Amino acid sequence: MDKLKVPLYVNALYFLILGVSALSASVVLTIFDYEVKDAGVLLVTAGAFLGFGAVLLGIASDPAKHGSLVGPIMISLMILVVFLMWGWIRHMYTARNVVAPIAIDLALIVWMWSSRKQR
Repeated sequence: MDKLKVPLYVNALYFLILGVSALSASVVLTIFDYEVKDAGVLLVTAGAFLGFGAVLLGIASDPAKHGSLVGPIMISLMILVVFLMWGWIRHMYTARNVVAPIAIDLALIVWMWSSRKQR
């Protein structure tokens, strides 16, 4: 289970960075080239990212105890990938908006999958 510690910490850091980035519409525009139309929705999104990052930090601190949560974490990342792809297909987002997050999410899924305890 110790092999899960690093990918879980990286995942937590990723979501914390997303949360801090989402606190500012100008940062979102600069990084993701996405013009925020509703600052309230952005604030809720930032809170969700920061909250999920905090949960992931807790899980990463003791993967032996919380390792059973790796499956649901991978599922949550896959749900994010599906919704990003859906937004891209429906022309709500451009490639610049979604390619990096999709690649990061898929890399984290593969990393956690390959690091989990084999039965």
